Amino acid sequence: MNELLVYPRERTLGTITLVIGLLIWLGLIVGTFGGALIGLAIGFVLYLFAQSALIAHIKGNGVELSEAQFPDLHAQFTACCDRLQMKTRPKAYILNGNGGLNAFATKFLGAQFVVLMSDVVDAMNKHADGVRFYIGHELGHLRMKHLSGHLLRWPALWLPLLGAAYSRARESTCDRHGLACSGSPEGAARSLAALSAGAERWEHLDVTAYLRQTSHSSGFWMSFHELIAGYPWLTKRAARVMDTAYFGAS
Repeated sequence: MNELLVYPRERTLGTITLVIGLLIWLGLIVGTFGGALIGLAIGFVLYLFAQSALIAHIKGNGVELSEAQFPDLHAQFTACCDRLQMKTRPKAYILNGNGGLNAFATKFLGAQFVVLMSDVVDAMNKHADGVRFYIGHELGHLRMKHLSGHLLRWPALWLPLLGAAYSRARESTCDRHGLACSGSPEGAARSLAALSAGAERWEHLDVTAYLRQTSHSSGFWMSFHELIAGYPWLTKRAARVMDTAYFGAS
């Protein structure tokens, strides 16, 4: 199961970005006679303050899932952790999304968090597969340690095409995690399509017609703009989770 959940290009791109990032940092440190270390230390302190503000916002304004608080969602979250064989479970919160269909994972000083925006939960109220897809996707980021080593790779992530390719590979890996937690490929595809159709219209979406839109992804301009983007086109992501051959694709 472990290998099937990882998009094949991710490991290669992860290694390339890490090696290039380390080489760039080494060059900067040597070239500035160690001055870059000061900038790195300052950047890390700024990151700590910024990240602490986010965690404080989540804890102070969000609702933590538990057996007593929204037990249905907590049970789904626990089931996803078990499905992905995550023995150490992150904290799970619901946060007001102000209309945005989104979810995210984050960490701070070793503690891990999965945050579901309230709009996603409400939109998927009758679609348990959808909630589990979003949970699984975010757990994928934590399970694959996408939030670790980011600073070491940071210089390489700014390189044209390379950083975007690595980001797309990570998202494809996390879609696989979401699919593993979702009850069916169509359920996963509908969850992704909701990001296009919105909180209400997604229920009436013709999935087959939506997947046919992948034909629009060919051509120079569509390909170019996807190559420089951190996410694959949503139509392609939905088509991939519906494709049984996807898990063997490169």
